[in-house]
This record gives sequence, structure tokens and C-alpha cells, in this order.
Amino acid sequence: MSAALFAAGLGDVIRTCYLNAAYRVLCETTQPVPIILASHNPFAVEIFRHHRNAKHFILYDLAHKFEEFFNAGLRGVDINRALCDFAGVDHAELIRGSSDGHSPVFDAPDEVDSQGHIVFQPFAGNASYRSLPPELIEKTVQVLRQLPCQVFVVTRSYVRPGLKEKTIHAVEDARSLEGGNITVLDSLTVPATLNLIKSSRAYVGSWSSLQQAAWLENKPVAVFYPVNYIATQKHSAYSFGMGRENTMGCEYPQVDAALLEAFLRRW
Repeated sequence: MSAALFAAGLGDVIRTCYLNAAYRVLCETTQPVPIILASHNPFAVEIFRHHRNAKHFILYDLAHKFEEFFNAGLRGVDINRALCDFAGVDHAELIRGSSDGHSPVFDAPDEVDSQGHIVFQPFAGNASYRSLPPELIEKTVQVLRQLPCQVFVVTRSYVRPGLKEKTIHAVEDARSLEGGNITVLDSLTVPATLNLIKSSRAYVGSWSSLQQAAWLENKPVAVFYPVNYIATQKHSAYSFGMGRENTMGCEYPQVDAALLEAFLRRW
């Protein structure tokens, strides 16, 4: 029996939905398909629970096993094999290959009826270094308030433990930003949030899940990251949108309010 695997962070799950054949198969199947979901983001499961074809999904939520295997030193195909073994799924039966340009459809019970807005995500799954510093959030908000469009600030609180009992993510609180053209959405489901990206004019914020989605939808992106951030230094797969005409990428100290406003007014 064919099976699908979606693992690691929410950004990784989103990338798999867009780039791997698995999500397309799930959208089309008329037979039961096992899905191994092993994401440290507890809300990634909403993509599958609300899906119009969910009646055919056999869903294994193995976030705890991913963390266990990762902390034990497993990486790449080894962690995937361990997840499959635990779920009783044949690793050789995982759906592979390209999505062939298939545009994923996301179903949600809480869609936001909006077009032409900007999505601002100030926080990230690893808040210890990828969430925007408070002063940069304030600088960005001052720019966003000057724009002639609706701005949605997307947040979601959850506890993510790291190594040695260190908490690397907890509360995302942007309530103080509410007002004027800015609306804070603190409990929007993941599929509704992805559709908010689809109908947006641009994404602004941290190096996180929604910036990946925005790039995959070819939206203008203004993304900010720590100094000497490894994903940009090594040009990893996560930085595939850097260098595009419609991308503004800056290290935190380099963000210029005037340049940001000019960039966002272009689109």
C-alpha cells in the first residue's frame, strides 16, 4: 500500500505539499492511504484533518517519535525509515517523485475572505533566534501602518521543547499591534493561513514557514534573518527564493524602513 510522509517543521511539511507527489496523490485517492505526519508543529495536522478527502486518510501523528529519533542523532533517510518502522509502514512504499507543478488545495473551516492584503509573521518555530527582535517588529509595523491595504499578523502559540529541556518556542503575542489596518489572527488554522498567503499581495516577516509558502506561490517576500544565518550563507534548499526580483532579504541590522516601504508599494 502506498504511503505518504510529511516530517520536520511546518515549513518542511508545506514544501512537501507543494513539491512532492504525495499531496497530489492524497487529493486524488479513492482508497485508504497511510499518512505519517511527524512535525514538531502541533498544528500541521490541520492540513489533513480538514482536507476534503480526509475520509481516505489513515493518519499517524508521530511528532513525539520525530523528536525522539532526532535527539538520538538520526537524520535524513534514517529518521524516515525509523518513523516508517514504528508505524508499520513499508518505507519502500512511500510516494516519491515530483508534484509536476500540481497546485495544492487547502481546506479549512475558518477561511478569511480577503484579497490583496499583506501577511506579517513576526515569530518563528525556533524563537531563540529566528523570531524578529522586538525593535524590528516595531520598525516593520510602522511601515505596514503606512500602506493602503489590510495587514494580517499571524501568530500561534505552542510549546516546543529543545535539547536538555530547553524551551525554544512558547507564546506568540502580537495583540499590542492590533488596530488601524492591522488585524491580529492568533488562532487561524494552518490551511486557512496557507490560503491567506495564496490571496495575499506580499509576505513580510521572519524566516519561517509562511515565507516558504509565499515563495512557492511566487508572492513578493520581505524576509528578515539573523546575521550570518546559515540557510542564506550556504544557499540551502530553504533559501530557494533568494535572489528573485520580488524578494527583499535582509539581516536584522540591515532592515531599512524606507527601502521596505518602497519595496512593498511596488507590488
